[in-house]
Amino acid sequence: MVEVRPDRTASGAGQELALLLRAWWEAATDESGRKPTQESLARRVGVNQTTLSRYFNPAHASNAPKDIVRALHATLGAPPEDLPTALALAETAAGGPARSEPPPPSPAAPAQPFPPAPEPISPPNSPPGSPKPPRSLWRTALVAAVTTSIALASWALLADRRPPATHDRPVAAARGPAATARWPLVRLGEKSSLTWTIQRLLQADGRRLRADGIFGPETRRHVIAFQRTRGLQPDGKVGERTWPVLVRSVASGATGPEVEAVQDLLGQAGLPADITGVYTAGTLRAVSDFQTRRGLPATGAVDTPTWRALTASVPRP
Repeated sequence: MVEVRPDRTASGAGQELALLLRAWWEAATDESGRKPTQESLARRVGVNQTTLSRYFNPAHASNAPKDIVRALHATLGAPPEDLPTALALAETAAGGPARSEPPPPSPAAPAQPFPPAPEPISPPNSPPGSPKPPRSLWRTALVAAVTTSIALASWALLADRRPPATHDRPVAAARGPAATARWPLVRLGEKSSLTWTIQRLLQADGRRLRADGIFGPETRRHVIAFQRTRGLQPDGKVGERTWPVLVRSVASGATGPEVEAVQDLLGQAGLPADITGVYTAGTLRAVSDFQTRRGLPATGAVDTPTWRALTASVPRP
């Protein structure tokens, strides 16, 4: 049975539910003895693969409804005692607002090349017999209005040309986001795709541990053991010194848990890829697309700078 910590909030229940569903999938095997792909599983429970990936992601706002929970439980052959817990979490998660996520940027309004012509300024009605204001005053007012309109239009054009805001980690100005992205710090208690990435990379290093997305004592022990064998400070945290040693180059034709880690991170970056553990042509295209977006050489292979950009793009719960 997968243990989850009780959480009375809708947001916390949604995160716990995502972790539980993900654990079911990680532990499941199909008729051939392999873990079912998200694509095939999504078809069997009646949702698309992108939606299913969101249900498995504790950092995403989508919560699986109870009918999908039942379908996943039956399809994956999850432990019977897990179903009441999962249904209770689904009910709690549905009873409150969805888990928070950054709002999508609103499309910018098209800039107008020229400001609208100012309304003609006409003198106010004057009582009969009153002296008319000098023409120089109206000329001055007209020039001031036109100058103000031009200044506002120039400001709008400059503002429209500024780079859009990003939800990524703050990086130094004047350099590309991939060049200045920092390795995230992951430690005991973390529940996110970063933990899955670490667990899969540890599996690729030959260590036997479960990939459940929870940075618990078992994962910390394996991290410490890995750090000791690599001459790193054995603090049990994965940060800027451990990540570069833990990741490994992955390219077309590769197979294994490190490929699963890449495919999962691509999904977190907005490029959903079925998690098969096989570096297919589709995975290569998704990696190339990600590299292009981040200003990296579009080689289609995952090197250390690409790993760093991928891990830095994961939303934290």
